[in-house]
Amino acid sequence: MWSAFYVRNLISSGGLGRKPLVMPELKPQNQFTGNGLQGSVPSSPEPDCEEVQDEYTSIYDALEMDTREIIDIFLKNVTGFPHSKSGNKQVLATMNRVVESLVMKHELAYKGMIARLNLEQKGEDVSFVKTVATEVFSDGITNWGRIASLLAFGAVVCKHQNDKGLSKCVSLVGKEISSYLLTTQRDWLLKNNAWDGFVEFFHVPNTEAAVRNTLMAIGSVATFGAALAYLIR
Repeated sequence: MWSAFYVRNLISSGGLGRKPLVMPELKPQNQFTGNGLQGSVPSSPEPDCEEVQDEYTSIYDALEMDTREIIDIFLKNVTGFPHSKSGNKQVLATMNRVVESLVMKHELAYKGMIARLNLEQKGEDVSFVKTVATEVFSDGITNWGRIASLLAFGAVVCKHQNDKGLSKCVSLVGKEISSYLLTTQRDWLLKNNAWDGFVEFFHVPNTEAAVRNTLMAIGSVATFGAALAYLIR
């Protein structure tokens, strides 16, 4: 039920406890030529390919672990689904606050989306989540506002399906959103400080302007963009 979603006593902010993910930089090798032949001036040591690959792998693995865990815990929290994980408290507190605000301000819009999706006929099939995510970013623009709106959409879907006795959908929706972000948006997440960047972006209250366009995009997938535009203008 939504009471778990609208918890006011959010966990107090603090250090994330995790060093930001930073993409390793490859430095070009210095080369000198003279009389058409390569000179003998020593060049910078060439990076060990295996070490660089290992570093990239470590970064990607950390991002995947964080993303899947954060989104899974978040969706279970907002639906009141029992779980034993604690997760990154500052990221989850920020995510709860932002999504709660979005759903409260645009409650009618989200209800309209649910009605048009005919979820009763889909059962545990949540493949439509990827379709919505693809449409949200179809213009090639990515920002934290759009990601927050996608998370809010996922939270509303999970709440609806869980209330209908389809509790398995909570984890399934989380996997769909995580998989999309970790493939199509992976590099963007890394360049923008991963989930630490999410906390930094939403540090200042009132993020309405940053998410209006995303709500429009989600609405277009559910084929009621005109009504949604009226609600949020």
